[in-house]
Parts: sequence; C-alpha cells; structure tokens
Amino acid sequence: MFDVGFSELLLIFVIALVVLGPERLPKAARTLGYWVGRARSTFNNLRNELEREALNMDMRERMEKQMREMGLDEDSIRKAKDSLLSPHEVAEARRKPEPAAQSETDLNATEDTPAPSEPSSSRPAENKPDE
Repeated sequence: MFDVGFSELLLIFVIALVVLGPERLPKAARTLGYWVGRARSTFNNLRNELEREALNMDMRERMEKQMREMGLDEDSIRKAKDSLLSPHEVAEARRKPEPAAQSETDLNATEDTPAPSEPSSSRPAENKPDE
C-alpha cells in the first residue's frame, strides 16, 4: 500500500481548510471518516469470506483425497445412506417389541416369580365349631 506520513496529512489538512473553510471542514472530516470506516469494514468482510472459502476448499480437497485412498465414492456413500432406516422407522421399531423378544421376557418373568403353593399342612388346623 502507500504510506502517508505526518507531513503529507498536515499538507492535506491545510489545503482542505483553505478550500472548505473552518465551518464545513468538521462535517467533511466526519463524512470522510464514515466512508473510510465503511470501506475498511467491507474490505475486512470480503477478506474474511475469501479466507473461509479457501479453508473450505482445502478441507474439501483433503476429504476427497482421503475418500479416494479408502476407495469410497459419492455413489457408494449415497447407496449406504439410502439403505439406512429413517428416524421415523427407527422410532417405530423401538415401539414395537419383536415377538421372540417378548416371549423370552415372558419366560424370564415366570422363572423369577414362584408359583403359588397350596396351603401347607404344617399349619395348625382351625377349630370349627360343630353344627
């Protein structure tokens, strides 16, 4: 870029003071400052976007290189994605237990709970009054 030293700025200020006069110079300086600030902001945004895009391109190239090394292409990835269940199908499968799994849980439940036993003869007999 170009360098503007103090002496050049002083010369520009004196010329602007003579041309614009002391009444209009502050307003002109504010307007010039506003537009310089907007130009800097636009330039910085453009530079940031270009850097981000360069980074994205670099990452994309790396990913494509790694995919080629692994022997993958977009079609095989798309086919694998299509073969997966949708989130709705996964939720449905979780709600409906499989019949084999359900009968297995029934068997486990019957093994854990003891069967009701008949009244034991070790109990003392209750005396019933004779009629």
